[in-house]
Amino acid sequence: MRIHIVRHGQTSWNAIRRIQGQLESELDDTGKQQATDRGADFRDMALSAVYSSSSVRTRQTTALILGERQEEVIYRDELREVGLGVWEGHMWADIEKAHPEMVELHRIASPLFEVEGAETSQDVQLRGVSAIESIIGEHSALPDEAHLLVVSHGAIMKTILAHYADVNLDVLHELPTLSNCAHCIIEVSGNERRVEQIESTPFSKTPWATADQLVPGANDNVGAVPTV
Repeated sequence: MRIHIVRHGQTSWNAIRRIQGQLESELDDTGKQQATDRGADFRDMALSAVYSSSSVRTRQTTALILGERQEEVIYRDELREVGLGVWEGHMWADIEKAHPEMVELHRIASPLFEVEGAETSQDVQLRGVSAIESIIGEHSALPDEAHLLVVSHGAIMKTILAHYADVNLDVLHELPTLSNCAHCIIEVSGNERRVEQIESTPFSKTPWATADQLVPGANDNVGAVPTV
């Protein structure tokens, strides 16, 4: 089966680089259009199940992707964005100025990152992969041609994809941030998992395919702190 993982549409907080994390925010007009447009990918596709993060912005995105379709949506807290604790609600620019060392540890996915109430990249990857594996387990009897939709968030999606693409977290910041409403696909066959598509592009044609050649810190401009 194929698991289609889609990031939520743009919010006003994304646009101004305010830290969302697990706080609630809503899609802006651009985000609503992105989600509506993404719905075209699934218009003629039979979906065996639909899952969404329980956040407002992912709920809105899921509804717009589905449009008039009547599929039941299963909401999962485990699919929510990385928790950034006391940083949430602040502007990235202010946090970068006040805590540059800790921001850098977050950017490079260091396990030494420590902010009150926040998750490390290792924490969020474990949570995200566990959620995906749970979903796979619940639908293990589906045929190979089945499709599942999962709507989630940029940072957690990136760590999930890293796990299945065998990309180390310490080079993840060298890869481009997933754009709003990015559509990625993980193919599941028995115990095998393969990342088939990232950002609507075949995996082999993305920078992820050669990530094992990346050197941590080699390109500090690519992996700027995302607007999570």
